[in-house]
Amino acid sequence: MSEFRPNDPLLMAGKIISLLAQGVMAIAAIALAITLPVVLFMQDTINLEIAKEHGGTVDPLPVLAIGIVIALALAGVVLLFVFFGKLRQIIATVGEGDPFVPENADRLSAMAWIMLGIYLLGIPIAAAGVTVANWAKTIEGVHVASGISFDASSILLVVVLFILARVFRHGAAMREDLEGTV
Repeated sequence: MSEFRPNDPLLMAGKIISLLAQGVMAIAAIALAITLPVVLFMQDTINLEIAKEHGGTVDPLPVLAIGIVIALALAGVVLLFVFFGKLRQIIATVGEGDPFVPENADRLSAMAWIMLGIYLLGIPIAAAGVTVANWAKTIEGVHVASGISFDASSILLVVVLFILARVFRHGAAMREDLEGTV
């Protein structure tokens, strides 16, 4: 068995990165939560400003599509905040020298479901984004690339997380069996 090192630089980096990621997700959630009502309630003002800037030849802002993108992005950011929290909890158990606990199997399963949810949120976000991109293309001088694509790496991550959850669940059960026989 490998030697346990409580001050492992990789674990410290993982803690810092996951904590920073949670901080970024919190800031993003606040920004999105502020932006959504602004777009919804200030759409007339926004449309006037856009028309003034582009000579009044611009179609009205697709507020529903933008609202959908923002709301679903907010849901995704909240899910990522939870994901990184679960990751920090797993890192903590590794740092304590006891990663094969049933809770980590549950955390990994939750992380897999979260990533699957985020991947699925991307579908309606992309669809609503196409509407916004098509609107933006009507504005002279604006070029927007849009579309819906398949990301195999996201699906692979979900599968790997589910497999790791089973490995951790099996490892925790084996350890309990071993401790019960000693």
